Amino acid sequence: MNRVAFSSWNGKIVDNRKGGGAKAKEVKPLNLDGIAYRALMGWNGVILADPKADVPALAVAYLKEARKLSCGECAVCMIGIDRVLAILEGPEGGKITPADLDEIEAIAKNVALTAKCNFGRGAAMTPVADAVRHFRKEFLAAGKRAPAGGKTYGSAVTAPCMEACPAHLDVPGYIELIKNNRFRDSLDLIRRGCILPGVIGRACTHPCEAACVRNDIDAPVAIRLLKRAAADRDLAEGAGALPGPKEEKKERIAVIGAGPAGLSAAYNLRRLGYEVTVFEALPKAGGMAAVGIPDYRLPKDILNHEIDLIKRTGVNIKLNTPVDKLDWSAFAEAGFAAVFLAVGAHVGTKIGCKGEDVEDGGVVQGAEFLRHVNLGRKIEPKKKVVIIGGGNVALDCARSCLRLGFEEVEIVYRRSRAEMPGSREEIEEALHEGVKITYLAAPVGIVRKGGKVTAVECVKMKLGEPDESGRRRPIPIEGSEFTVKTDMVIAATGQKPDLSLLSGKDKGSVATPWGTIKADAVSCSTQVPRIFAGGDCVSGPATLIEALEMGNRAARSIDAYLRGTTFPKDLSFEGIDLKEQRDKGFVQKTPAQTPPMLPVADRLKDFAEVEGGFNADEAVKEAGRCLRCYRLMVWE
Repeated sequence: MNRVAFSSWNGKIVDNRKGGGAKAKEVKPLNLDGIAYRALMGWNGVILADPKADVPALAVAYLKEARKLSCGECAVCMIGIDRVLAILEGPEGGKITPADLDEIEAIAKNVALTAKCNFGRGAAMTPVADAVRHFRKEFLAAGKRAPAGGKTYGSAVTAPCMEACPAHLDVPGYIELIKNNRFRDSLDLIRRGCILPGVIGRACTHPCEAACVRNDIDAPVAIRLLKRAAADRDLAEGAGALPGPKEEKKERIAVIGAGPAGLSAAYNLRRLGYEVTVFEALPKAGGMAAVGIPDYRLPKDILNHEIDLIKRTGVNIKLNTPVDKLDWSAFAEAGFAAVFLAVGAHVGTKIGCKGEDVEDGGVVQGAEFLRHVNLGRKIEPKKKVVIIGGGNVALDCARSCLRLGFEEVEIVYRRSRAEMPGSREEIEEALHEGVKITYLAAPVGIVRKGGKVTAVECVKMKLGEPDESGRRRPIPIEGSEFTVKTDMVIAATGQKPDLSLLSGKDKGSVATPWGTIKADAVSCSTQVPRIFAGGDCVSGPATLIEALEMGNRAARSIDAYLRGTTFPKDLSFEGIDLKEQRDKGFVQKTPAQTPPMLPVADRLKDFAEVEGGFNADEAVKEAGRCLRCYRLMVWE
């Protein structure tokens, strides 16, 4: 049984301070990723592991951190926090009276009722009110003093959207700056964790929006488009330079791969003062952002602009320079102190059906097809093309084929639409543009006649129990075979890294059995000293923002390694319901701003960008919908 001395989390009171004996109630302490605490005060209550913990001191420490988050726009929680701190802190030697505690409870109640943002409605004062209500004797005995008494308290700030974001960007913070028409300041805040804001503002899968509290009210805040608005405004007004290093360090770092992970690591290492050289096999920098995402979703002038900003800080990017062999001794002889491996996952995986290995040009890998499109290589359109797969690569291939002049485009996917891994927006836009999607079907063979692909043999599927991915497993239906006529097949069923650069003893210690690179999930370090790895070559195909965050972490990890310090581990809130909050108050429904979309009739003429961005006024209005759902924790 997990027992704590006291808990008021989410309003459920469990009080074991007097021992409790057999009647002691079980309470699961919040899991703060291995951090042990005597007492914790968070947005939803108070938890005591040690009954002797100094709760008045904890309350003061919490209020001081809460004061930093109080924006002052409605002034309610700011005034309330200042008044409660005045009651608790001074003058030293004074007494706290029962009337003082009654006033604190009244202030907390009124702040929750009248504050305009979710931080004020709950997190700012709710746990302090709990503490005063259930620890009156301790507050009266503490007296008016500075209860913190030199103690060191841990603290952390997050939000549902921040925790959902792989880079843990301060989403409420940069949105609030846009709300106040401070676009440049917003962009500076975004770039602390996302060095490609114009790219991510267009091509991100935006898990932050799925976590937005407004989903339960009207519609999520358009977080991705607000990020784009900050980047686009900066570009339109004449882009400012990125911050460079404050001091130069003697070490040189090699980065292999100029995708989001490599670029992010390179810039962050350069800002720390290292000389950084990036080796890129392709003729363009950007990785999958450059050769895997079509221009109608991500215009390459946006990507190139953000890469140029990185280069101006002193990062040296060598294009058309593949690293054929990862030999640490060779890098050491060249003067490099560490290597970050970020080669991505550019090799398509096989469908697993008969006839796909015949090399006649009739079956093409999705990643290769998109690479040819983005590098401007000539593609002869066919009358009919079938794309196998249900992710964004399949959707990008399908929509690109329409723009290239293919007459009929059909996607064959083995599960239902509900299980499709492609983003909802991309599926809807593909359907609007005329892509046909056949669900619950899988290919079993490629049919050829006269040396050319003429059809795909398929079998109908039914969904069974969920597999390891959490989605229901597709099961072939016996006797349900059918044929889909086609002139070309694009296999978009997955991708893997090209690990041909690994050889000898390093390959066995760095490569995993499933064809990725073995690296620590937190520090990006491998079993080979001074070699680090991150991005899709470690995780397998993931999102741009996930790869970018691995680059952020790799830079911090390499710096810690070379400086001989401990790698700073971020606090994880995994398993804690960040949406759960007692005091929610009334939130008025507010329509979301919607971006302009290029008419379908005009899209298929070329690869012009389909989704427009917000203008300044629209961005400010949309930013005003943010509820500032900051979650604060303080512990000792």
